[in-house]
Amino acid sequence: MGDNDTTFIRPVFDDVTYILNSKISPDAIEYAHKRLYLIEDLYGDRANKTEILGNFIRRIPVIVWACSHGVEDAVKGPDITQNVIDLANTTWFNNKIVVIVACLAGRQLAPALVDAGARAVFAYDDELILRVWPDTLDPLEGFKECITAPKLLYDGFKAKDVYAKAIEEYNKWIDYWDEKDPATADVLRHDRDCFKLYGSGESRIALSTYLFMGLTDIFAIAWIILYSILNIVRITKPLWKKTE
Repeated sequence: MGDNDTTFIRPVFDDVTYILNSKISPDAIEYAHKRLYLIEDLYGDRANKTEILGNFIRRIPVIVWACSHGVEDAVKGPDITQNVIDLANTTWFNNKIVVIVACLAGRQLAPALVDAGARAVFAYDDELILRVWPDTLDPLEGFKECITAPKLLYDGFKAKDVYAKAIEEYNKWIDYWDEKDPATADVLRHDRDCFKLYGSGESRIALSTYLFMGLTDIFAIAWIILYSILNIVRITKPLWKKTE
């Protein structure tokens, strides 16, 4: 519980949520995992209010991702008829950084989360549009990279800097698609323009405590190896003179 906990809310109940949570959000999960954050993955039917409340009591995550359908004042889950985040449970997200990958939630829900104590919220204030390859449902190049750009939070960057880097990522892929397919570039341009940061841009998280523990272990091992080498040199040094 503490500085290295993160929670992902990932319902799957149609093609869109399948794409979001099998083709896109796993990239952010892997990124957090490589940086030694403890991950609670509320996937499928576990993406419900009861599971979230239990998780927040046990773990108190510092970053929460929600990837699903959205409306102005809610994120849907575990199915389209229910809300997993809405105006009734905004206080649960006090002192957390929240990333909402869903349509429209930036209009009412994101500001309400900030008013309830969330440190920063990344969200879209219009429809989030995806383009995928029809045969595989894999996102076209650039969509996954832009949507998961807030994963840079796990590197300790401030929210405002993460937001700026996300906009840079969008601009890079807009330029790429302007040459290949202007229609796809226009979709990315739309997504970029409705992607917003709410709350404090100064918000950031500490690097995982386990990362520092891992670095400490590395330095300890390196010292043991160096100490062993020095001992071998000290013991064998008298023999060098005899062989000269």
